[in-house]
Amino acid sequence: MMILFFVLTALLAGVDQLTKYFAADNLTLGSSVKLISLGGKDILKFSLFHNTGAAFSSFEGQTIMLSGFTFLLIGAIVFYVLKFKPDSKAVMICMALIAGGGIGNLIDRIRLGYVTDYIILWPFSFVFNFADICVVFGAIILLLYYLLCEIRESGKNGRK
Repeated sequence: MMILFFVLTALLAGVDQLTKYFAADNLTLGSSVKLISLGGKDILKFSLFHNTGAAFSSFEGQTIMLSGFTFLLIGAIVFYVLKFKPDSKAVMICMALIAGGGIGNLIDRIRLGYVTDYIILWPFSFVFNFADICVVFGAIILLLYYLLCEIRESGKNGRK
């Protein structure tokens, strides 16, 4: 199960870097390419941006602090996986999603001084990337998994 975590983490970080390379190589900073439009509404666009902050451009220009936080978070995830060796495939996949996405954005921050963002999805107005999707989905699924486990356990303990 441990190998699943490390292989998936590396694969996700690699896919993130490839998609960012493709975006940076094929898009002009600030311009948009419409991919899906319905009834005059742009549903999915690609638009290249350099984000020196975190989510929603918060902590703008705090590259060192954000890099340090990301490094610590990835370290905590790896520590958790190595120490506790979760036997749940769902937990390992979620941890790999979060770590892989974090590594992808950390590589950008260290290499470029900013994170490459390129996806705009209606109805949201912010720009994000593949790594962001990995982190968000990994965190949401992990939270739901633990909530469902807790509900299941409290249901078992409540019945006699």
